[in-house]
Amino acid sequence: MYIFDLHRRFITSVSSKFLVVLCLFLSSHFTIVYGQQGDQYGGTILSADTSLLLRGINVLNLTLKRHTVSDAYGKFVLEYKQGDTVEFRHDHWETKIVYGSGLKDSIFLQKRGIVLDEIVITRNRHNKEIDELKDIQKEKNKKGGIYYGGRPPIALLNPFGGKPITFFYELFSKNGKRARQMEKDVQYALRESKVDSAFNRITVKKITAINDGELPDFMKSYRPTFEQVQSWDTYDLYFYIQKSYDSFRTIKVQQNLH
Repeated sequence: MYIFDLHRRFITSVSSKFLVVLCLFLSSHFTIVYGQQGDQYGGTILSADTSLLLRGINVLNLTLKRHTVSDAYGKFVLEYKQGDTVEFRHDHWETKIVYGSGLKDSIFLQKRGIVLDEIVITRNRHNKEIDELKDIQKEKNKKGGIYYGGRPPIALLNPFGGKPITFFYELFSKNGKRARQMEKDVQYALRESKVDSAFNRITVKKITAINDGELPDFMKSYRPTFEQVQSWDTYDLYFYIQKSYDSFRTIKVQQNLH
């Protein structure tokens, strides 16, 4: 009886230790696999600077030669086996390669320094149009006897060597008023050209997944001001368009629900 009791205690002690070891093993295992579910690995891709959800990021399993792309909410699911190497790649974001146990549910990418030319700028075409407008303005002013753009310098009123008649003609004549209006038109065109150079159909379609049917409404509703564009670099432009498109899609979804 005593020997049987010792045997039972021994078995119980061994079983308890085995369960503890098994629990520790399972805990360690699930800590490592993170977003892995069966033969798949899923997660969310975000900007390291702003925590902005990143769509369109190419996710490649370099080991299995499998590929997917993150959706509008930065989420992805990829065929995966434990220990595989996964790469996250996009033209506007620094490439990131993660090995096996380094994979987590959230992947943060650093913004790549982009040259504005990569986003497609239409400034040259607009500048040509502005130059043509200036040439027309100059020719009309010359024909109308306007040499100061309708804004004569006060020095023309100097009785010693000045030209008072020219001063008053530039200031009060119909041609002088027309010259000032044309100058305003040119300046307005220059400002709008600056906006168009950055915020245009090609740029928006390059950054977002917008379709052609939605594009006109988006361009009209979210067109930035000259003051905004003037202080932007490429990253600011990219961030503005992506955030604006997220807002645009949210409003569209809400409208469809009503």
